[in-house]
Amino acid sequence: MSYGSATDFAKFETILDADALRGVAASTAETCGDQVQQMLDNAQVADRLRTDGLVVLSGLDALPSQDWSRVFLAICGALGKLLPQGAKDSGQVVREVRYRRGSLEERTVRYSDSRSGGSYHSDGVPVPGPLPDVLALLCVRPAPRGGELVFVDSTCALEVATHRMPGLPAALGRDFHFDQRREDDPTATVVRRIVERHEGEDRLVYLRDYVESGHRIAGVRPLAADEIEAMDVLDEALADEGLHIEGRLAPGQIAINDNHRFVHGRHEFPDEQDEQGGRLMLRCWIRTSTGQ
Repeated sequence: MSYGSATDFAKFETILDADALRGVAASTAETCGDQVQQMLDNAQVADRLRTDGLVVLSGLDALPSQDWSRVFLAICGALGKLLPQGAKDSGQVVREVRYRRGSLEERTVRYSDSRSGGSYHSDGVPVPGPLPDVLALLCVRPAPRGGELVFVDSTCALEVATHRMPGLPAALGRDFHFDQRREDDPTATVVRRIVERHEGEDRLVYLRDYVESGHRIAGVRPLAADEIEAMDVLDEALADEGLHIEGRLAPGQIAINDNHRFVHGRHEFPDEQDEQGGRLMLRCWIRTSTGQ
């Protein structure tokens, strides 16, 4: 499957009803549940996630920006159970994705805290336990330049990569150590397989930078030559723009994707700030009712 150019991002857009959004914003967290669910049902969000694996919600810009985070949280909560986003903080179910410091090459810097691009990945790989089923990102402020999101269907990328290297699924189906990138416990890793069977299909569980730094930790086995070759071939497939769904979220837009079906990344963005600040996204990880 080839999606073509970045303009195809619009194919996944759904505009939420403005009156329904105002009703949700005017309700309390305790009373808005039925309204949110009805709004999402009318927009067929769950159906689109099942069929396409990706939906871009528009319409929050009809509300004052101070209401966005609360409505975003209500939408995510209606999709499933919100998951903590840190190994130590069970209460952090919404995380600010913004440039904090350093680069991805530094061992304790997380992807979400950097300005790095590429490095296509599944969310949640450094946190112990099953991956989130769904990832949701609300754009509060885009970067002045760069920062566009890129999604790649992992099954399609695997098919391309396996055609080039037939032994790739076996090489990447071994146990790998993903660096947790924790300053308080610098040797902590999570063991996962890069190629993993999910609902009858081979899917990716990936973030190469974390794998490489995890296998440089003392006591962890070095990466084998065929594993490095397999990741090189996989990265070439993931970089193929013909497999990319790419777009730039506007303020108030929400991208929601199947975290098992798609790996994702972004374009690098410079450390520039406008008068309001730099790039800022809000992120939720969600376990769906049918998720494993």
